[in-house]
Amino acid sequence: MLRTAFRALNTVLKTAGLKLERASADFDARPEDRFSRGLMVEELAAGFERWIRAQTLFTPAPMSALTELVDRFYHDWLQSPFRSPTGGSRLNNLLWLCLLARAYEPKVIIDSGAFQGASAWALALGAPAARVYSFDIDLSQLKRRTSGVRYIEEDWIRFDPDWQPGDRVLAYFDDHVDQARRLIEAADRGVGLLIFDDDYPLTSFHQMAPSPNVLPKIEFLLSPHLKDLQTLQWRYGGKLHTWTAEGALLENARRRIKATERLPFTGLTTNIMQTPYRLVVPQ
Repeated sequence: MLRTAFRALNTVLKTAGLKLERASADFDARPEDRFSRGLMVEELAAGFERWIRAQTLFTPAPMSALTELVDRFYHDWLQSPFRSPTGGSRLNNLLWLCLLARAYEPKVIIDSGAFQGASAWALALGAPAARVYSFDIDLSQLKRRTSGVRYIEEDWIRFDPDWQPGDRVLAYFDDHVDQARRLIEAADRGVGLLIFDDDYPLTSFHQMAPSPNVLPKIEFLLSPHLKDLQTLQWRYGGKLHTWTAEGALLENARRRIKATERLPFTGLTTNIMQTPYRLVVPQ
């Protein structure tokens, strides 16, 4: 009966170019046999292990029982409130955050862009001994407050640093603020490792840019077209947007990059979308 009503309503909505979609969550369809699930977990763990051995951004902490760690993360994520495919970070990205925090062993973690609380949860899970600060100008969207995480309703730059020179500090930026600005802020504050979400290049940033405030991306700074970059225009939500490059800001931010690397794509292993993460060691 419900299915018939659903189809009938969609028939009516179709005339207006609209359609109802059934609510779903990531991994509603998922492997349940031990072999398939085990293979997925092993491939995720092996992919991270290959990357962590090859990267030269930082000296990682020893990581034993990596497959068991990934399996435990997957189990905990299935029980979490963060499985919506719309809005917030998804499985692959959150797993990267957890494993990076475990490998880097930071004393302090800055999570800028708390939203539903998923990134703070993943980072704290990876580095349980770290002091974790999660910032957002609006904390009303939180779905979970992770134990041990301090949630602060303001921009992270207003926070007085409580770490000492030499402390390992990790910062994750998913706050829809231009990444050049965040890079300069973090470099000035002595943050050792930065993770930037949604680091799309000039050719494909448009679907993740509802306003000019999210530009530039770190990828822009690395583009060989940086010197020619003046004005960008794109359409989002039916509205034309314009961003004008500030040459001095771009060059200043680019000079703050000591080393950088894009994380590998693991979406084919899980069939879950993974947004591009950019790691930066500032100077």
